[in-house]
Amino acid sequence: MIALAILISSILLYREAPREKINPDHVLEAIIVAAFFGLLGSRILYILLNWQYYSGRSILSLLTQYEGLSFYGALFGGVLALYIWSLKRKAGFLKMTDLLAPYLALGYAFGRVGCFLNGCCYGKETSVPWALPIHMGDPVLRHPVPLYAAAGALIIFFILKALRPRRPFVGFILLALFAFYGILRYIVEFFRYGDTVWLSLTAAQLFSLGLVFTILIIFAFYFYILPGKDKSEQKKPQINDINKTRKERNKSE
Repeated sequence: MIALAILISSILLYREAPREKINPDHVLEAIIVAAFFGLLGSRILYILLNWQYYSGRSILSLLTQYEGLSFYGALFGGVLALYIWSLKRKAGFLKMTDLLAPYLALGYAFGRVGCFLNGCCYGKETSVPWALPIHMGDPVLRHPVPLYAAAGALIIFFILKALRPRRPFVGFILLALFAFYGILRYIVEFFRYGDTVWLSLTAAQLFSLGLVFTILIIFAFYFYILPGKDKSEQKKPQINDINKTRKERNKSE
């Protein structure tokens, strides 16, 4: 499902790139870099989160099979690699991420469908009409959490696509992806089976809250603090001009 997501996203992005005045070949390069290091980052973070299990195992467990992945690792690993690549290529990092961000949400939706088919990332027991077992023959019905996440990611994809032509600044779509995903992950974790670490919240929920608050602070700084600062700076020259005019008048008198 991840491979299918990369293929579909590559085709669509290759067609969209010229509209954003971005070299389509650079887009394909960026996808390869982001996909490879995103997968690597997702695997590394998964191993670190489950270090008690992997600590005594060979380092080859990092590369030989991807039975466990963490999307936050993919997100930050891919973005970091893309930033380094953009510096080397002298390509616009924020402009590129604004183009890629919606398709990262789309790829996440595909990946969660893969989770559902694999029977992992399962939810808590429930009696809702759409509850499903983890695998055939399982008598326990659970929330189909991967499908919740996939549906939420599809909504994020369409929202980001709609926002991109109206973005107030370059890089806004990437930040919006972080914020929307943080909200989605925070909500979905309530239905997912997992250990809580603080205030009945999981580690993913706490990290998601921190991520959302960080993005909100950035938005507040851009939309409220910076405009107020610009206005105050515009007023200062006016006051200085008044004082200068008064001094000139006094001299002439």
